[in-house]
Amino acid sequence: MKRFVYIVVIILVLCVATFSFVKYADSERDRNRSNDGVQPRDEFLTDNPHVGAPPLSKSSTNAPYTSKSSEDILLINTKNPLPKDYRPEKLVNLYNQRIKHFQLAKTDIEVSEDVYQAMDAMFAAAQKDGVRGFIITSGYRSRGEQKMVFSISADGFAAKPGESEHETGLAFDVIAYGNESFELTPQFEWLAKHCAEYGFIIRYPKGKEDVTGVPFEPWHYRYVGTPHAKEIMDKGITLEEYLEQQ
Repeated sequence: MKRFVYIVVIILVLCVATFSFVKYADSERDRNRSNDGVQPRDEFLTDNPHVGAPPLSKSSTNAPYTSKSSEDILLINTKNPLPKDYRPEKLVNLYNQRIKHFQLAKTDIEVSEDVYQAMDAMFAAAQKDGVRGFIITSGYRSRGEQKMVFSISADGFAAKPGESEHETGLAFDVIAYGNESFELTPQFEWLAKHCAEYGFIIRYPKGKEDVTGVPFEPWHYRYVGTPHAKEIMDKGITLEEYLEQQ
């Protein structure tokens, strides 16, 4: 009997926790709409629509991008959709890693192995600098999951299936505890300054909507590798512009 009661209590706690995350996500989405003037799409517990997707590169899409060659970088946008049978290799479930440097909005968030390692190092560094309270809300999303997100998108900003960076396992979305729009938080300030050191870029920067076709998304980070990320962030350009220069 005691064991049954214990199990019931566990289930109730999990239900309450899940409900709390959903409510937090909804409130954060509303704050972004009012403070930024840009609809942030369903980045919480759904998907951040990203425009486009790339033709597969000649070599592995899971390469760590440690070289200065841009040939392996995937460009995801409406002009470059992913193949229907595309699926990244070596996905890592973040919950199973028991990472202490950030929280998770749900237990099934996955990213590629390279992205996981870079995220772990980056958020550990942020913690050493006294910046905490990061919540990862999404990572890899399958084609089927993206279809669902697109079909239920109320604001029209969700990416079409095959055109979302989340389908590559190379991107993640993050928010912060608190009541501010993410752009106004210490967490965003730290990431904007240091993300390139760990191979990440702000994929859809402010003022570049005409290039990316996507509104500013301070919560969305894409892994391209340190050499590329540093050049992109230092120059204040987009991935599209960077690849055009190569």
